[in-house]
Amino acid sequence: MKYSNVTFIGLGQMGAALVPPFIGAGLQVTVWNRSAAKAEPLVALGATAAADFADAIKASELIIVCLADYATSNALFHRDEITPLLKGKTVVQFTTGDGKEAEAGAQWAAEIGVNYMDGAIMDYPTKVGGPECMLLVSGHEAVWRSCAQEMKLLGGRMTYVGEKPASANLLDGSLLTMYYGNTFALMQSAAMLQAEQIDIKDFSTALAAFKPVIESTWKRTIEAIDRQNYSGNEASIHVHSLGVQSLLKRAKNAGVEHGLLRLFSDYVDKTAASGHEADELPSVYEVFRP
Repeated sequence: MKYSNVTFIGLGQMGAALVPPFIGAGLQVTVWNRSAAKAEPLVALGATAAADFADAIKASELIIVCLADYATSNALFHRDEITPLLKGKTVVQFTTGDGKEAEAGAQWAAEIGVNYMDGAIMDYPTKVGGPECMLLVSGHEAVWRSCAQEMKLLGGRMTYVGEKPASANLLDGSLLTMYYGNTFALMQSAAMLQAEQIDIKDFSTALAAFKPVIESTWKRTIEAIDRQNYSGNEASIHVHSLGVQSLLKRAKNAGVEHGLLRLFSDYVDKTAASGHEADELPSVYEVFRP
């Protein structure tokens, strides 16, 4: 490994979860948190608690940040007494924010001579360090190459997603939109099944068999959006409208919440009204696009 020491800033539930893989790999680990008591379990594992923020920065060439928001991070890092301590070091930012904040972070880093990457953690704290844990990072490829071995300690699916500093942040938002959309749809389905006294375990079995259809639909949708061509002969928006209306009727008859299905119906109707009635389902993208 290039780096023998690493500092972690922020020891909330997720920030604290980032630390043990580095201790386990034998690196010298320094931790800092505004509430010092949160460092104690990590010190018991072998980390060193910095006396103050400046000492935490001085301790390592690789600094990993996981705080509540960019405003909190900026308040700590964007100080005249801290800037000289950062020059030439590598900062990996896992604080949640938006693309503009990520771009601003990269610009700040470039101005003061810091190697900078912005990232997103796409799994739960208990999964960090495991082979299935997914994380995204973006920024200059040379910076990624310099710390890739260390960053892969955080998860087997640590993924570099390009030079644009905001890429990881923006992809995080897109993947979380998929996460919430699919999970809410699952709960809508479960409520409808429960109302009809269908065992939820049977839903799990059917869903596993249906998975290839879902994945194929995702693939075809991405390809259609990329081509900006929504034509096809599988099922038109008109056909999908009838399908969604049927689901909406079923939910109403079952007496369960159906606002999500009403939303689906509204989007399909808007798509048809905009001239895409003969096109396929990916044409709904035209309702969402700027």
